[in-house]
Amino acid sequence: MLKKTLTKNVYDCKARDLLNVVADVKSYSDFIPFCSNVDIYERLVTREQEHFSACLSINFKFTIENFETKVAVDRKLNTISISGNTKPFKSLNADWSFIEKDNFCKVIFSLEVSFTSFIKERLVSLSFEKIALNVIEAFENRAKE
Repeated sequence: MLKKTLTKNVYDCKARDLLNVVADVKSYSDFIPFCSNVDIYERLVTREQEHFSACLSINFKFTIENFETKVAVDRKLNTISISGNTKPFKSLNADWSFIEKDNFCKVIFSLEVSFTSFIKERLVSLSFEKIALNVIEAFENRAKE
């Protein structure tokens, strides 16, 4: 199992704005480079919480992976939790925290993932930081638009 945490300070962005961009999973295919399609279903929204399931299509070089996740957005705590256990994952747990500071937002992304393929797990392990920073940068750019 791969366990990683990445923290990044994002300047000129509010925690709420970043949370809203990350929570807008339906739009990922518009600005996340390797995401080609997203379907949202089983959606329940209240004032401070949002729960839904998402099916994402991810393009990795010469292959497309489809997987499902359960997403929980807590707007009061500025957190997003993601879980899944469909291929290519044995298990997937990811957590986003957005902490408002004076002139920046501290973003903490934690991932615990196990793949059905040892090769995929090894590839993600080797390139996790680069992939995660690229995704956070895409969210950051989207939030600043």
